[in-house]
Amino acid sequence: MKVYRDYAFSREDFRRPVLTIGSYDGLHRGHQEIIRRVIERARERDGEALMLTFEPHPAKVLRPEQPLPLITPYRKKVALLEEMGMDGVIILPFDEGLSRMSAEEFIREIIHGKIGPELIIVGYNFTFGHNREGTPSTLREWGKGLGFEVEVVSPLKEGPEVVSSTRIRELITEGKVKEANSLLGREFLIIGPVVRGKGRGRGMGFPTANIEPEQELLPARGVYAALVSWGEGTRYGVVNIGMRPTFGEEDLTVEVYVLNYRGDLYGKELRLGLVDRLRGEKAFSSAEELSRQIALDKERAEQILNRYRHGR
Repeated sequence: MKVYRDYAFSREDFRRPVLTIGSYDGLHRGHQEIIRRVIERARERDGEALMLTFEPHPAKVLRPEQPLPLITPYRKKVALLEEMGMDGVIILPFDEGLSRMSAEEFIREIIHGKIGPELIIVGYNFTFGHNREGTPSTLREWGKGLGFEVEVVSPLKEGPEVVSSTRIRELITEGKVKEANSLLGREFLIIGPVVRGKGRGRGMGFPTANIEPEQELLPARGVYAALVSWGEGTRYGVVNIGMRPTFGEEDLTVEVYVLNYRGDLYGKELRLGLVDRLRGEKAFSSAEELSRQIALDKERAEQILNRYRHGR
């Protein structure tokens, strides 16, 4: 898959492009339906399946006073798009200049002028241009004059609820990763290198690896059952996100106990796929009491992960 950054691309780089446009944070099941349609239409016309997205997320520029933690880091988003079968992704820097560009300027100068799609596929709630003045309807009108078609994908629902990045962020923040995963269509991932910790877990018989997370969004503090991978297949793990109140610490940490593994993980990049929350954060009266609880967490995590993997 080709990755184009900034404005280092032109119409000559693309063959009969089928394009989708948006932030696509999380690449959830609703996004996946749009991407599936883009790939399908591109194959039908022997063209290329392309996405135009933005970095940083537009909300970080337009509403800097309202923090918006990303569900999926950009590096992971690009990797997922490649796994899904996209041919290319264009990442434009979203800045004040782009935010002030009118919808018509954006379509004429960037979409038509630099990409030249035959077909644009967007979600039902797609907006673009200054003050979000552009909609799927206006996109269709400009398409008639500029020579591209437009398809609009209806919302995907889980029961009465529309699958959305906003709802997924809420669920993750509340620690409801099982429900969030259902909307994502995969496990919520925490990715990061293993860094040196204080070695307390090893002294208690449960050696843990401390992770320096790459992403901005972390679940509510607590203990989670997770699938852990780092290039040697997938193992079971118990992930703790919290302040280690038993030891009076105040820095938020992410650590994982990899079940039935005694190797050295320092420096390796781990992928923690959170499956379900085991419990909230709790202060224990002693290290011994904490050790007994970790043993119970391990047993319950194994049960949950066995059911999860066998049911997939």
